[in-house]
Amino acid sequence: MSGVGFFIVVEGDAAVSVNGKEVTQLHPGDHFGELALISSRPRTATVTALTPLTCLVMPIWDFRDLVKGNPEMAWKLLEHVVDLVDEAQSRSTALPDSS
Repeated sequence: MSGVGFFIVVEGDAAVSVNGKEVTQLHPGDHFGELALISSRPRTATVTALTPLTCLVMPIWDFRDLVKGNPEMAWKLLEHVVDLVDEAQSRSTALPDSS
């Protein structure tokens, strides 16, 4: 499924999994969904509630308008994406060699 919204965790905890492996947890104040909205590609992770979870959600059209109208927010999103790419590269190079 491609991105349908940007989510901010208000209450509760959730696990983020990639290919069935938990990579992080989310807590109040954390967010998810922005990568699929920015790239218009299918989501690459699954978020699963660990406790009752309350989130605020912003649909794609409002998210795009917000980012386009706020250069500082756009820059922070770029920094966040770079951090995520760096983390993904670090995870892939940390995997044991299966040869």
